[in-house]
Amino acid sequence: MKLELKTLSFKTLFPDYNIHEQELEYGGIPGWGEVSNFFPYKFVCFRKGNNKETAAISLTEIETKSERRMGNMILKYIGTELRFGNRITHIKLKKIEKVYGTPIAIDDDFIDMLRYHYLISPDLFVCIGIKTSNNKLIHMEIINDSELISEIIDVRRKWDIRKKLLETMN
Repeated sequence: MKLELKTLSFKTLFPDYNIHEQELEYGGIPGWGEVSNFFPYKFVCFRKGNNKETAAISLTEIETKSERRMGNMILKYIGTELRFGNRITHIKLKKIEKVYGTPIAIDDDFIDMLRYHYLISPDLFVCIGIKTSNNKLIHMEIINDSELISEIIDVRRKWDIRKKLLETMN
């Protein structure tokens, strides 16, 4: 699977959206993030250290029409067929698994959202979030940096509700 993430820049994609850069940490790794003043922290484009290439994007709680429009432009740019606001049924999840593989973790740490975490390769991690009340896609995180993935992967696995279910059954 090839997603066009490294060249993504919110400043370039959205020149009229008052995008600014700020120092931030992502998964404990310092770098720079492009964020929008219109939707602070719902849209983050992260570059590790002083690198020019995008290492991660996080699109969180994308629910309003304007947020979906912006989010779907990003998803189209990077080359995924998923779209915010689309209903993700059990059948659609099975189709996603054919592309992304079996999730390494599923968590419910957010109110009204299940997140499915996929480790596609050592340098490609995808997380999709589905709103439980309406089964719509409202979250997407993509990381294409092996160091960043290694920093977050163990924590994500600890959150896995399937593991928690097994522990309560024993």
